[in-house]
Amino acid sequence: MKIGTLVRVIYTEYAAHLIGVIQAEENKRRWIVRLEVNPFEDDNKPVLLSLTESDFEAIDSSQKNLGNRFEIILVLKA
Repeated sequence: MKIGTLVRVIYTEYAAHLIGVIQAEENKRRWIVRLEVNPFEDDNKPVLLSLTESDFEAIDSSQKNLGNRFEIILVLKA
């Protein structure tokens, strides 16, 4: 993995299927991922997650649009 990689979150339940970007390597086993869309009420603030590589999957930019549509559905249902 490298900084700037586009990813889809697999695990944590509240962020599953959301799209994010790797911001930093926290240590050898964890990565800081910034979500593209804030799934919470205050969507002006970025959401940063500390995830292991098994908690997300790298995607290419063509898959980003599919993820964004899913994110909007999740936010509207919440």
